[in-house]
Amino acid sequence: MRSSDAVEPDPTEPAPPPAPAGRKSALAFFGLLLALFLPGLLAQALHVVVGLLWTELFVFLLPPFVLAAGSNLVPRAYLALGRVRPSILATGALVGAAGTVLAMAIMAVAQRLMPPAWVRTFDVAKLFEAPLAERIAIAAVATIVAPVCEEIAFRGYLQSTLLSRRRPALAVGTAALLFAIIHLDPIRFPALVILGAVFGWLRLRSGSVWPAVAAHAANNGLVSIIALAARPEPAEETSLPLSAIAFGLALGVAMLAPLVAAFRAATPPPPAPEALLVLRDPADPSLRFRLARVPRQLQLAAIAGAQALIVIVLAALVVAIVRR
Repeated sequence: MRSSDAVEPDPTEPAPPPAPAGRKSALAFFGLLLALFLPGLLAQALHVVVGLLWTELFVFLLPPFVLAAGSNLVPRAYLALGRVRPSILATGALVGAAGTVLAMAIMAVAQRLMPPAWVRTFDVAKLFEAPLAERIAIAAVATIVAPVCEEIAFRGYLQSTLLSRRRPALAVGTAALLFAIIHLDPIRFPALVILGAVFGWLRLRSGSVWPAVAAHAANNGLVSIIALAARPEPAEETSLPLSAIAFGLALGVAMLAPLVAAFRAATPPPPAPEALLVLRDPADPSLRFRLARVPRQLQLAAIAGAQALIVIVLAALVVAIVRR
């Protein structure tokens, strides 16, 4: 084609918005979570239920929204909060239930391989040795609040950030690894990596974090029901025989495989990572975080979280003084 035959751009048409400039750091976000997790552990030590609730809301839920909005990104898109069909959510929950069977068998293997002192130290069943009302409250937070908050943090912000830099399989695997690390539990670590990878694949395949939330809620709900119904015993005295562990591993895989296939068949191919980068201000392509971009409501929520932590600490000190 001759240069004179080239199509000239129409000067009356508006120019396309500039492409987003810059990329976010997954490790920086994880470092922030770790830094915030320390006061969360303090809050949990002072009061388990209140501390867990504070940790989920102000360590895992709030930072993704603050960082996304402050980076000129639409949180709904970047955190993968788009809706999915109820059938997809139901299938995700079934995947989570099947993953629970596999994860419990893997954790039983870890309990046999780890030193007994570690098994006793990191026995999460001790949380359910509290009075009934407190045990029910812990189960409610673990089943309802924790899946939403943790999935938005790890499969929402963290996995979206990794997808912008890495191949999907590596992004899902890295997010799963960091998800397991932040639990600070060597006994559950292998099982948490597997569960994190399952949750991450659900989010990747569906393009939404909600199937992962459903799977996470099913997992935590089943574990909470078992813990509430079981009679607390020392962890080393309840180790399963090898035959039962092998059966659990086989059953978990047999349950999980067809459900994963059904989920894949029910969902379209995952969207491109570029679809996550929807700018709040299309005229400004920079993704650099600026506090001025953070909506006032989120700033006030962060202040409220800091104040709530102070109240928890002061209340615990008052209770300790009164009991003396």
